[in-house]
Amino acid sequence: MNKHERVRAALAGKPVDYVPSAFWLHFPPIQAFGPEAVEAHLDFYHDTGVDILKIMNEALYRNEGPVTSPNDWSHWKPIRAHNPHFQRLLDLVKAVSDRVGDEVPLLATIHGSFISTFHGSKRPENTIQGHNAITEHLRSTPAAVVPALRAVSETLIELSLACLEAGAHGIYYGAQGGEAHRFDETTFVDYVKPWDLMVLRELAKHTDLLVLHICKDHVRLPLYADYPCHAVNWAVHEGDYSLNDGQAIFRKTILGGLDDRSGVIVEGSDVDIQRDVTDMIRAFGKRCFILGADCTLPTEISRQRIRLAVDAARHA
Repeated sequence: MNKHERVRAALAGKPVDYVPSAFWLHFPPIQAFGPEAVEAHLDFYHDTGVDILKIMNEALYRNEGPVTSPNDWSHWKPIRAHNPHFQRLLDLVKAVSDRVGDEVPLLATIHGSFISTFHGSKRPENTIQGHNAITEHLRSTPAAVVPALRAVSETLIELSLACLEAGAHGIYYGAQGGEAHRFDETTFVDYVKPWDLMVLRELAKHTDLLVLHICKDHVRLPLYADYPCHAVNWAVHEGDYSLNDGQAIFRKTILGGLDDRSGVIVEGSDVDIQRDVTDMIRAFGKRCFILGADCTLPTEISRQRIRLAVDAARHA
Protein backbone atom coordinates (compact mmCIF):
# COMPACT_ATOMS: atom_id res chain seq x y z
CA MET A 1 0.00 0.00 0.00
CA ASN A 2 1.06 3.59 -0.54
CA LYS A 3 0.30 6.16 2.14
CA HIS A 4 -2.99 7.29 0.57
CA GLU A 5 -4.23 3.72 0.20
CA ARG A 6 -3.20 2.85 3.76
CA VAL A 7 -4.83 5.89 5.34
CA ARG A 8 -8.07 5.54 3.41
CA ALA A 9 -8.24 1.84 4.23
CA ALA A 10 -7.83 2.73 7.90
CA LEU A 11 -10.61 5.33 7.62
CA ALA A 12 -12.90 2.76 5.96
CA GLY A 13 -12.19 0.05 8.52
CA LYS A 14 -10.55 -2.16 5.91
CA PRO A 15 -7.39 -4.27 6.33
CA VAL A 16 -4.08 -2.41 6.20
CA ASP A 17 -0.57 -3.70 5.63
CA TYR A 18 0.36 -1.87 8.83
CA VAL A 19 -1.18 0.75 11.09
CA PRO A 20 -0.51 4.25 9.70
CA SER A 21 0.88 6.99 11.93
CA ALA A 22 0.29 10.73 12.22
CA PHE A 23 2.23 13.02 14.54
CA TRP A 24 2.85 16.76 14.47
CA LEU A 25 4.37 19.62 16.44
CA HIS A 26 4.68 23.39 16.38
CA PHE A 27 7.87 24.54 14.69
CA PRO A 28 9.88 27.47 16.09
CA PRO A 29 8.41 30.91 15.26
CA ILE A 30 11.02 31.55 12.57
CA GLN A 31 9.57 28.52 10.73
CA ALA A 32 5.92 29.56 10.97
CA PHE A 33 5.56 30.85 7.40
CA GLY A 34 7.41 31.18 4.14
CA PRO A 35 10.24 29.01 2.80
CA GLU A 36 11.41 28.21 6.32
CA ALA A 37 8.02 26.70 7.14
CA VAL A 38 8.00 24.66 3.94
CA GLU A 39 11.41 23.18 4.68
CA ALA A 40 10.45 22.53 8.32
CA HIS A 41 7.41 20.50 7.26
CA LEU A 42 9.36 18.55 4.64
CA ASP A 43 12.23 17.83 7.05
CA PHE A 44 9.74 16.61 9.65
CA TYR A 45 8.06 14.36 7.10
CA HIS A 46 11.30 12.82 5.88
CA ASP A 47 12.77 12.47 9.39
CA THR A 48 9.72 10.73 10.85
CA GLY A 49 8.13 8.86 7.94
CA VAL A 50 4.57 9.69 9.04
CA ASP A 51 1.68 8.52 6.86
CA ILE A 52 -0.18 11.84 7.17
CA LEU A 53 1.52 15.23 7.05
CA LYS A 54 -0.38 17.86 9.02
CA ILE A 55 0.33 21.41 7.89
CA MET A 56 0.46 23.64 10.94
CA ASN A 57 -1.61 26.82 11.06
CA GLU A 58 0.01 29.69 12.90
CA ALA A 59 -2.25 32.28 11.21
CA LEU A 60 -4.56 32.51 14.20
CA TYR A 61 -7.86 34.28 13.67
CA ARG A 62 -7.67 38.05 14.07
CA ASN A 63 -10.33 40.69 14.56
CA GLU A 64 -9.18 44.27 14.87
CA GLY A 65 -12.08 45.61 16.95
CA PRO A 66 -12.09 45.48 20.76
CA VAL A 67 -14.76 43.60 22.68
CA THR A 68 -15.52 45.56 25.83
CA SER A 69 -19.25 44.79 26.02
CA PRO A 70 -21.56 42.03 24.74
CA ASN A 71 -22.86 44.36 22.02
CA ASP A 72 -19.42 44.52 20.38
CA TRP A 73 -19.79 40.97 19.03
CA SER A 74 -22.46 42.21 16.63
CA HIS A 75 -19.81 44.17 14.69
CA TRP A 76 -17.87 41.07 13.61
CA LYS A 77 -18.04 40.27 9.91
CA PRO A 78 -16.61 37.36 7.91
CA ILE A 79 -12.97 37.75 6.81
CA ARG A 80 -12.00 36.76 3.29
CA ALA A 81 -9.77 33.72 3.06
CA HIS A 82 -7.33 35.37 0.66
CA ASN A 83 -6.56 38.36 2.86
CA PRO A 84 -2.83 38.80 3.58
CA HIS A 85 -3.06 37.22 7.04
CA PHE A 86 -4.60 33.91 5.92
CA GLN A 87 -2.82 33.94 2.57
CA ARG A 88 0.36 32.94 4.40
CA LEU A 89 -1.31 29.66 5.36
CA LEU A 90 -2.61 29.09 1.84
CA ASP A 91 0.83 29.76 0.39
CA LEU A 92 2.32 27.23 2.80
CA VAL A 93 -0.25 24.58 1.86
CA LYS A 94 0.41 25.09 -1.84
CA ALA A 95 4.19 25.08 -1.47
CA VAL A 96 4.20 21.85 0.57
CA SER A 97 1.75 20.26 -1.85
CA ASP A 98 3.89 21.25 -4.80
CA ARG A 99 6.91 19.60 -3.18
CA VAL A 100 5.39 16.30 -2.04
CA GLY A 101 2.69 15.90 -4.69
CA ASP A 102 0.50 12.89 -3.95
CA GLU A 103 3.16 11.05 -1.96
CA VAL A 104 1.43 11.60 1.39
CA PRO A 105 -2.02 12.82 2.48
CA LEU A 106 -1.85 16.47 3.54
CA LEU A 107 -4.09 17.84 6.28
CA ALA A 108 -4.55 21.59 6.61
CA THR A 109 -5.09 22.68 10.21
CA ILE A 110 -8.24 24.71 10.89
CA HIS A 111 -8.87 25.98 14.39
CA GLY A 112 -12.55 25.58 15.26
CA SER A 113 -15.29 28.17 15.61
CA PHE A 114 -15.06 28.74 19.36
CA ILE A 115 -11.28 28.86 19.64
CA SER A 116 -10.97 31.03 16.52
CA THR A 117 -13.40 33.53 18.06
CA PHE A 118 -11.33 33.31 21.23
CA HIS A 119 -8.16 34.03 19.24
CA GLY A 120 -9.85 36.90 17.42
CA SER A 121 -10.74 38.61 20.68
CA LYS A 122 -7.48 37.87 22.50
CA ARG A 123 -6.44 41.39 23.41
CA PRO A 124 -5.57 42.74 26.87
CA GLU A 125 -8.64 44.98 26.94
CA ASN A 126 -10.87 41.99 26.19
CA THR A 127 -10.11 40.23 29.48
CA ILE A 128 -12.98 40.08 31.95
CA GLN A 129 -12.47 38.71 35.45
CA GLY A 130 -9.32 36.99 34.25
CA HIS A 131 -11.05 35.30 31.30
CA ASN A 132 -11.27 36.05 27.60
CA ALA A 133 -14.42 38.01 26.78
CA ILE A 134 -15.98 35.19 24.77
CA THR A 135 -15.85 32.84 27.75
CA GLU A 136 -17.48 35.34 30.09
CA HIS A 137 -20.09 36.48 27.58
CA LEU A 138 -21.07 32.95 26.59
CA ARG A 139 -21.68 32.34 30.27
CA SER A 140 -23.60 35.57 30.92
CA THR A 141 -25.19 36.73 27.64
CA PRO A 142 -24.61 33.92 25.12
CA ALA A 143 -27.00 35.18 22.44
CA ALA A 144 -24.88 38.32 22.09
CA VAL A 145 -21.90 36.27 20.87
CA VAL A 146 -23.84 34.55 18.07
CA PRO A 147 -23.07 37.16 15.34
CA ALA A 148 -19.33 36.74 15.90
CA LEU A 149 -19.52 32.95 15.95
CA ARG A 150 -21.49 33.01 12.71
CA ALA A 151 -19.00 35.36 11.03
CA VAL A 152 -16.05 33.27 12.16
CA SER A 153 -17.67 30.03 11.02
CA GLU A 154 -18.37 31.44 7.58
CA THR A 155 -14.73 32.51 7.39
CA LEU A 156 -13.52 29.06 8.42
CA ILE A 157 -15.56 27.38 5.71
CA GLU A 158 -14.10 29.65 3.05
CA LEU A 159 -10.58 29.24 4.44
CA SER A 160 -10.90 25.44 4.58
CA LEU A 161 -12.13 25.22 1.00
CA ALA A 162 -9.27 27.48 -0.08
CA CYS A 163 -6.82 25.11 1.66
CA LEU A 164 -8.28 22.18 -0.29
CA GLU A 165 -7.97 24.16 -3.51
CA ALA A 166 -4.34 24.94 -2.62
CA GLY A 167 -3.49 21.25 -2.44
CA ALA A 168 -4.55 19.87 0.95
CA HIS A 169 -6.25 16.49 0.74
CA GLY A 170 -8.18 16.98 3.95
CA ILE A 171 -8.83 19.14 6.99
CA TYR A 172 -7.80 18.72 10.61
CA TYR A 173 -10.47 20.60 12.57
CA GLY A 174 -9.64 21.53 16.15
CA ALA A 175 -12.84 21.77 18.19
CA GLN A 176 -12.81 23.31 21.63
CA GLY A 177 -15.32 24.44 24.23
CA GLY A 178 -16.64 21.07 25.40
CA GLU A 179 -14.36 20.80 28.42
CA ALA A 180 -16.30 20.07 31.60
CA HIS A 181 -14.83 23.08 33.41
CA ARG A 182 -15.47 25.70 30.70
CA PHE A 183 -19.23 25.80 30.09
CA ASP A 184 -22.27 23.95 31.32
CA GLU A 185 -23.62 21.38 28.90
CA THR A 186 -26.55 23.52 27.75
CA THR A 187 -24.30 26.44 26.81
CA PHE A 188 -22.04 24.18 24.81
CA VAL A 189 -24.89 22.40 23.01
CA ASP A 190 -26.84 25.58 22.25
CA TYR A 191 -24.10 28.10 21.52
CA VAL A 192 -20.83 26.33 20.64
CA LYS A 193 -21.72 23.06 18.98
CA PRO A 194 -24.02 24.48 16.24
CA TRP A 195 -21.14 26.41 14.70
CA ASP A 196 -18.79 23.43 14.69
CA LEU A 197 -21.55 21.46 12.97
CA MET A 198 -22.10 24.22 10.43
CA VAL A 199 -18.44 24.12 9.39
CA LEU A 200 -18.00 20.35 9.47
CA ARG A 201 -21.18 19.58 7.57
CA GLU A 202 -20.04 21.82 4.76
CA LEU A 203 -16.50 20.44 4.71
CA ALA A 204 -17.75 16.85 4.65
CA LYS A 205 -19.19 17.63 1.21
CA HIS A 206 -15.74 18.45 -0.15
CA THR A 207 -13.27 15.96 1.35
CA ASP A 208 -13.12 12.33 2.41
CA LEU A 209 -10.34 13.10 4.89
CA LEU A 210 -11.83 15.12 7.72
CA VAL A 211 -10.14 14.64 11.08
CA LEU A 212 -11.86 15.94 14.22
CA HIS A 213 -9.51 16.91 17.03
CA ILE A 214 -11.30 17.52 20.33
CA CYS A 215 -8.89 19.78 22.14
CA LYS A 216 -7.98 20.14 25.82
CA ASP A 217 -8.57 17.92 28.81
CA HIS A 218 -11.64 16.33 30.39
CA VAL A 219 -13.93 16.88 27.44
CA ARG A 220 -17.49 15.56 27.40
CA LEU A 221 -16.74 13.21 24.54
CA PRO A 222 -20.31 11.96 23.91
CA LEU A 223 -21.42 15.51 23.07
CA TYR A 224 -19.29 15.26 19.91
CA ALA A 225 -20.65 11.89 18.78
CA ASP A 226 -22.66 13.34 15.88
CA TYR A 227 -19.89 15.60 14.53
CA PRO A 228 -19.26 14.82 10.83
CA CYS A 229 -15.74 13.44 10.41
CA HIS A 230 -13.78 10.44 9.22
CA ALA A 231 -11.42 10.09 12.19
CA VAL A 232 -11.38 11.39 15.76
CA ASN A 233 -8.49 12.47 17.98
CA TRP A 234 -8.66 13.54 21.64
CA ALA A 235 -6.55 13.52 24.83
CA VAL A 236 -6.89 9.93 25.99
CA HIS A 237 -4.46 10.52 28.85
CA GLU A 238 -6.12 13.72 30.14
CA GLY A 239 -9.70 12.57 30.25
CA ASP A 240 -12.09 9.78 31.07
CA TYR A 241 -12.32 7.97 27.73
CA SER A 242 -10.00 5.24 26.46
CA LEU A 243 -9.40 4.43 22.81
CA ASN A 244 -12.03 1.72 23.01
CA ASP A 245 -14.48 4.06 24.74
CA GLY A 246 -14.04 6.56 21.93
CA GLN A 247 -14.59 3.98 19.24
CA ALA A 248 -17.79 2.88 20.95
CA ILE A 249 -18.99 6.50 21.05
CA PHE A 250 -18.04 7.54 17.51
CA ARG A 251 -17.92 4.24 15.61
CA LYS A 252 -15.24 5.80 13.45
CA THR A 253 -11.50 5.48 13.02
CA ILE A 254 -9.53 6.65 16.04
CA LEU A 255 -6.30 8.65 15.75
CA GLY A 256 -4.04 8.84 18.79
CA GLY A 257 -3.06 6.70 21.72
CA LEU A 258 0.20 8.20 23.03
CA ASP A 259 0.58 10.87 25.70
CA ASP A 260 1.93 14.04 24.06
CA ARG A 261 3.37 15.63 27.20
CA SER A 262 4.81 13.19 29.72
CA GLY A 263 4.27 9.80 28.13
CA VAL A 264 6.59 7.21 26.71
CA ILE A 265 7.18 8.94 23.37
CA VAL A 266 8.45 12.02 25.25
CA GLU A 267 10.25 10.49 28.22
CA GLY A 268 10.56 6.72 27.67
CA SER A 269 13.46 4.69 26.36
CA ASP A 270 13.64 3.33 22.84
CA VAL A 271 12.56 -0.05 24.15
CA ASP A 272 9.64 1.54 26.02
CA ILE A 273 8.40 3.26 22.88
CA GLN A 274 8.56 0.13 20.78
CA ARG A 275 6.92 -1.99 23.48
CA ASP A 276 4.06 0.42 24.24
CA VAL A 277 3.19 1.00 20.57
CA THR A 278 3.21 -2.73 19.87
CA ASP A 279 1.09 -3.52 22.93
CA MET A 280 -1.39 -0.75 22.07
CA ILE A 281 -1.92 -1.98 18.53
CA ARG A 282 -2.26 -5.57 19.63
CA ALA A 283 -4.86 -4.55 22.22
CA PHE A 284 -6.86 -2.19 20.01
CA GLY A 285 -6.45 -3.96 16.69
CA LYS A 286 -5.12 -2.89 13.31
CA ARG A 287 -8.42 -1.73 11.82
CA CYS A 288 -9.94 1.72 12.31
CA PHE A 289 -6.76 2.96 13.96
CA ILE A 290 -4.13 5.58 13.16
CA LEU A 291 -1.30 5.84 15.67
CA GLY A 292 -0.74 9.34 17.01
CA ALA A 293 -0.60 11.43 20.15
CA ASP A 294 -3.20 13.15 22.31
CA CYS A 295 -2.31 16.50 20.76
CA THR A 296 0.74 18.42 19.55
CA LEU A 297 4.10 16.99 20.56
CA PRO A 298 6.72 19.26 22.17
CA THR A 299 8.62 21.37 19.65
CA GLU A 300 11.97 20.18 20.98
CA ILE A 301 11.24 16.44 20.89
CA SER A 302 13.78 14.31 19.06
CA ARG A 303 12.51 13.26 15.66
CA GLN A 304 14.12 9.88 16.32
CA ARG A 305 11.55 9.22 19.05
CA ILE A 306 8.73 9.82 16.60
CA ARG A 307 10.43 7.63 14.01
CA LEU A 308 10.69 4.82 16.56
CA ALA A 309 6.93 4.97 17.17
CA VAL A 310 6.19 5.04 13.43
CA ASP A 311 8.48 2.08 12.80
CA ALA A 312 7.04 0.16 15.74
CA ALA A 313 3.57 0.52 14.23
CA ARG A 314 4.91 -0.88 10.95
CA HIS A 315 6.13 -4.01 12.63
CA ALA A 316 3.36 -4.57 15.20
